[in-house]
Amino acid sequence: MRFLCGIKVFREVKWLEMGTVVFEELKALVRYTRMPDRVEEGRDRLIRFLDSFDGGTDTEVAIVDSLCAYFGLFPYVTQGSKFLSTAEAMAYEFHRPDIDLGNESFVFHEDQAKVYFRLLDGESVILSAPTSFGKSAILDALVASRRWNNFVVIVPTVALIDEVRRRLTAFSTSYCMVTHPTQPTGERNIYVLTQERFLDLPTVPQVDFFMIDEFYKLCSTGADVQRMSLLNIAWKQLRSTGAQYYLAGPNVDRLAEGLDEGLRRSLFVSRYQTVAVDVEYRDNVADGQILDDMCQLWQELQGSTLVFVSAPSRAERVAVQVAGFPAVLEPTCFAKKVAEWLSENYHPEWRVVQALRSGVAVHTGPMPRSLQRVMIRLFGQGSVSVLVCTSTLIEGVNTSAKNVIVYDKKINNKPIDYFTFSNVRGRAGRMSRHFLGRVISYMDPPAEVLTEVDIPIDSQGDAAPVSAIVQLPSEELTDSSRKRLGPIFEQSYLSLATIRANKGFDPELQIEAAKLIYEDSSLRAKLARSGGLSIREMRPVIDFCFNNILMPSQRRGMNVSRLVGMVDAVCKSGGCLGELVSNQEQYKFPNEDVSDLVSRVLSFERNWMGFTIPSMLRSLQRIHNEIASNLGERVANYQFFISQVESLFLPAGVLDLDEYGLPVPIAMRFYRMGMVQSSDVSLVLSSFVSLAKRPEVRSKLSDVELWIVDDVLDGLGEPYVVS
Repeated sequence: MRFLCGIKVFREVKWLEMGTVVFEELKALVRYTRMPDRVEEGRDRLIRFLDSFDGGTDTEVAIVDSLCAYFGLFPYVTQGSKFLSTAEAMAYEFHRPDIDLGNESFVFHEDQAKVYFRLLDGESVILSAPTSFGKSAILDALVASRRWNNFVVIVPTVALIDEVRRRLTAFSTSYCMVTHPTQPTGERNIYVLTQERFLDLPTVPQVDFFMIDEFYKLCSTGADVQRMSLLNIAWKQLRSTGAQYYLAGPNVDRLAEGLDEGLRRSLFVSRYQTVAVDVEYRDNVADGQILDDMCQLWQELQGSTLVFVSAPSRAERVAVQVAGFPAVLEPTCFAKKVAEWLSENYHPEWRVVQALRSGVAVHTGPMPRSLQRVMIRLFGQGSVSVLVCTSTLIEGVNTSAKNVIVYDKKINNKPIDYFTFSNVRGRAGRMSRHFLGRVISYMDPPAEVLTEVDIPIDSQGDAAPVSAIVQLPSEELTDSSRKRLGPIFEQSYLSLATIRANKGFDPELQIEAAKLIYEDSSLRAKLARSGGLSIREMRPVIDFCFNNILMPSQRRGMNVSRLVGMVDAVCKSGGCLGELVSNQEQYKFPNEDVSDLVSRVLSFERNWMGFTIPSMLRSLQRIHNEIASNLGERVANYQFFISQVESLFLPAGVLDLDEYGLPVPIAMRFYRMGMVQSSDVSLVLSSFVSLAKRPEVRSKLSDVELWIVDDVLDGLGEPYVVS
């Protein structure tokens, strides 16, 4: 619905001084109010005008406010505007949610309001919208409405758990925030979890409303097949509760034909842009000349800049090289202090440290989550003007810049596709911060294609992983799925219950592993380990898991000897990264330097120790124990060893604080000052907060450490706030 008459605006225009630049542009913009088929073009042109509009005269402001209202850009209407007509003022108030979002001036744009009110009316919505749309603000408003008792929010990464938790903390006086499966719950809860953590909950909670962020990952392929399978299982469990849902993501055009009509009707595709973006392709620049070309371009860049690079090691190298550009702004004194703190507490030869000293921050997947937070904060507050990143930042974390440079042309040796490029491009500009974003791309312009999302566990097509459809009850299986699952149902080596308990793992590999265990009594004896086991004692178990439970793609780039050696080195390091890196220097790969080794060690801790090793051991334990129990033999219990691996052999609870923004070196200091050890993260957080408020503790922390600690405290909210 439009609340503005183009003739009314045109009458306002004649009051302006004829022939001025503002007059000519406003006259052109008013013409769009008479062309409903060119609304998107008119909105884009208005946003570009706003980028340079300095406020002007009352008459100019009145016309601009009317145009913003016409094009649905209510967030850009002057706050408290006295120039709106009665109809425009009513429209403005209609787009303001009737709840407290901690910002009295908050108002939805046109398409945001459409989605919000559909959800308030009880509809489920699958939203595909540009990155700058403001999808998260809709969730915030729904939570603030307090209409639902129990929310579940599924996000793709632990870093996003922290971001969403921090954002929703404002409402934690009414809700219990749950980000770990072991945390206590209340009468009203907000669960913010990855799919893995959701599936680790003891039981499926009562759910009134759930959201899945970046929902296109329901049909990701390749190396993410296990995570895709787990996300499908989580979706199936959540949907089976009958709860209302809100799925959100960018650049999706349609849902697969094989999905039910209700799902497909719930898709809301919006092209609504709140920023304008200029894209410049420089694909004619040779690979070896890109840095030189960037150096020349940098002199004309204004504002903050994101540089997208395909892989962590490349990102760190590019960051150091960009830091050498003469036109890169000098970092603040505080950013330099952070760089020195990282040098002392992580490693002085790490390229991340070298780049930050010269004003370039780095954000990659292998980095500890607390350091990712540090980098985003430095960039967001303007302490540095450049952030070099990989897809871990692009996919979901709420960060944007005036400029985005697409440095690489490929990811995993494949050209960057249109979907990924659109995601990267969406980081240029941000509603209410940067009206106009600029993208400089060194890749060939990708062919524009329609993006279709399937939900394999629902459609049960040929691409659906067996590890997902095996979770379905028999009555929901299609004939095709029954045929695919036939060998699994007909074999007698492993029960369906155990196969289903090992969520995400290939059923056929599980059955083959069970067959080997069943037929070899000496193997069963090797696997029947329990108690406080050393890495040497666990070697046969890890060896069997690695070669029989994991898929080939999950083993790529690793072997058992290196895996066991790395785990042992982490155990002996006591949390000291410098000591761990020194221990591993003799095992460096060809052409690998110390900085590469630092990143590889951090990646190993994050991916192998944080997820792969624990999950494969739990799966093997279930398989072995079913067979051993049936044969009347001794069962295995790897749980203590698993907990040690997951915690990097640190005191219980220390590593958990990393995802709240507290780096391990600081957490270890708090542990030495009396912070409790516990597998219950709530107890650890309460102990940390109590210590962090004490003057005698704070006096022992540096400026950088206080900056980090206070950020953690600010992000916790109730029930951890203490006086």
